[in-house]
Amino acid sequence: MKCLDLHSKKKQNLVMRLPSYEPVSILGRFVIISIIAVLVLHFISYVTKVPTEPDVKIPFIIYVVVILAFNAAAELQIILDNILERFLPVPKKIKLRLFLQVSVGILFLYVAHRGIMFFVEPKLTLSDSRSGVIMGMVTGLVFVQMVANSLTIARFTQKWFDSQEQIAEMKREKLRMDYNSLQDQLNPHFLFNNLSVLKSLIIYDPDVAVEFTENFTDVYRYVLQSRDKRLVKLGDELDFMKAYCALHKERLGEGINVESLVPINVLDKDIAPLTGQLLIENAIKHNITSRETPLQIKVYVEDNSLVVSNSLNRREASYSTKTGLKNLVRRYEILTEKEIVVQYDENRFEVKVPLL
Repeated sequence: MKCLDLHSKKKQNLVMRLPSYEPVSILGRFVIISIIAVLVLHFISYVTKVPTEPDVKIPFIIYVVVILAFNAAAELQIILDNILERFLPVPKKIKLRLFLQVSVGILFLYVAHRGIMFFVEPKLTLSDSRSGVIMGMVTGLVFVQMVANSLTIARFTQKWFDSQEQIAEMKREKLRMDYNSLQDQLNPHFLFNNLSVLKSLIIYDPDVAVEFTENFTDVYRYVLQSRDKRLVKLGDELDFMKAYCALHKERLGEGINVESLVPINVLDKDIAPLTGQLLIENAIKHNITSRETPLQIKVYVEDNSLVVSNSLNRREASYSTKTGLKNLVRRYEILTEKEIVVQYDENRFEVKVPLL
């Protein structure tokens, strides 16, 4: 059962709270835009030297008009952003969204500029300062629009990061599901084979069947315990392989010989669970096991890899889809970038599984 992180839902980023219409957000925007408007107005007055008299101040009505116009331009842009977010949410239809937002934004700029100039021209412009006032107001309005549009950019950026995080989480979940699915494919086949052997032993040799049942219980306990594990210690896997081979030894007798030459210093390395079972089973499945031609299996470590090598004496009617090895390769593709190496010649077949 998953526990939702409610705190992360409530604690939004500042850039995502700014477009809201809560009193604090509105007040914060009004203060910021008003400061920008006043600074722009004083900058224009300083550059154009209007009013010309040092003791004459900018009329209060001009402050009011510029502040209201700047805030109206910003709020209209934010309202447009919220409306478009409902019908054209980013990043969907981003081209149409940007086209509408830029087009309407230019319209807002024009209307706000004409409104400001209607009040400003009679009081703050002279014949040689009009162009400076116009350029100053246009620059100020464009800056305000950029501030408003930055909220859209912030929204888009936040959504992009959120979507990437969701995609990454979906990929991780899919990998976990794929891994568990691939691992589970080994278990039914393993269970079926051993139950068939046990059935035969019960009929023909009940005493051996009891011992086989004890070994089988130990082996399958390991199978059940390792189902939810992505990795196990090599030492545990080797103990499992030893018990697993003992099951086959009781059935095949001298038809199979398993030699393990793994040093103690690598037993703490990690390996995918049931790797040994798959490779041993693969060797037994595709080769003749008899007293005359026993199957020789050798387990050792080489180049930081567990190597399972077996002699080749193929069954003539052995049918193989190579599903087992393919599943093992896919499991390791999920776990690591290191590759499983399969090599064979006329006499031997070996698989090198990287230790992690």
